[in-house]
Amino acid sequence: MKTYDVAVIGAGPSGIAAALSSAKSGADTILIEKNGYVGGMSTAGLLNLWCGDIQGGLYQKIRLKTTEKRVKRSVYNTEILKEYYIDLLQEANVNILLHSVFLKANKSESHIKSISLLCAGDIDEIEAKIFIDSTGDGWVAKSAGVNYSKGRPSDHLMQPMSLLFSVGGVDETCAVYPTFNTNPDLEEKLKKYVKEGKCSEPVGHVILIEGFEHGTANVNMTNVIMADGTNAEDLTRAELLTRKQVPQIIEFLREYVPGYKNCYLLQTANTIGVRETLHFEGEYTLTEQDIQNQIIFDDWVVSNASSCFGNHNLTGSGSDENNLPYRHERYTIPYRSLLAKGTDNLLLNGRNISGTHMAHSSYRVMPICMGIGEGAGACAAFAVKHNLPLREVPVKEVQRILKTEFGVLNPQKNIEI
Repeated sequence: MKTYDVAVIGAGPSGIAAALSSAKSGADTILIEKNGYVGGMSTAGLLNLWCGDIQGGLYQKIRLKTTEKRVKRSVYNTEILKEYYIDLLQEANVNILLHSVFLKANKSESHIKSISLLCAGDIDEIEAKIFIDSTGDGWVAKSAGVNYSKGRPSDHLMQPMSLLFSVGGVDETCAVYPTFNTNPDLEEKLKKYVKEGKCSEPVGHVILIEGFEHGTANVNMTNVIMADGTNAEDLTRAELLTRKQVPQIIEFLREYVPGYKNCYLLQTANTIGVRETLHFEGEYTLTEQDIQNQIIFDDWVVSNASSCFGNHNLTGSGSDENNLPYRHERYTIPYRSLLAKGTDNLLLNGRNISGTHMAHSSYRVMPICMGIGEGAGACAAFAVKHNLPLREVPVKEVQRILKTEFGVLNPQKNIEI
């Protein structure tokens, strides 16, 4: 059994940020990932642009280093980003363990003593003083017995899943790159296309993103509703259905969308994108009202975050009709929302922090998850360095470190993107 100061489980954007800030703050840190690469949705998921925003900190460093302005958006190459992540982690002396699947948390009363992993056919255990759950779905918190709810409160439905893919052969002299409701004519044509049985329901929105390489585009149009991302059978159904939708969508693009007459499939994502699953109980539950009112929490660990309320339609296609208006709010996220109730050495990270269904639709995006991870890692390292329980970490002191050492900016209100 190997022992570390901090163990970060899950190497998506939130986990990478947590591992980097923890290691840079002096903690002996291990980053554990089930795949053979890091980056989560930003690499394996083929999501090639940063939705939402956060000022300062690690995210801005990565964005400035990796993105390039294309037609109207700044995008990045997902393969180059994989290597850049690894370079950053190795420079910070993060211990990286790939091909290792989380199995369970071994808990004694409120304390997680170790976690069990399936590592290339063997079951290994990792001990740590503090664990950071960056799995997205919250597998560590669930195994540790932290209370949770699924999806939205009224019916426990979760946001739909999508498999992204990329196409080549795009004529950029006339190509369009619409998102929700920006090209109603194409949306109507797609609905008719689906109604005629040429494409599987519930496909019904047109989201096209400029590729990093000229003549390419990333397509975010597959759609599966009424699926539980914590259930293997539902995930399998979603993977099979979305892969069936890919050639159907390409035929639609060729027939109806300007610039895509000669497009062809380049690549599908390694895994389907899961937007929402479990919401865990923390010491504080972040609400949509907190976001709208731009509350500056005294114990903030994320500042100047901004993203729309981005629920996709839970029962159909397009954007959810219950989304709240987007006013370019800048908001903070409190440390208390990272503190998992019922445990004394576990931090929630990324989209599985304690928040409501609607609030989650804003903070689930990658830049904000990266900001959450940066705060989580800094707090964990401070607790280890000063031999403090997580709940006794002086967050004001961590805020000073985030600002002076990592370039995080003071919280502000009413900043337009």
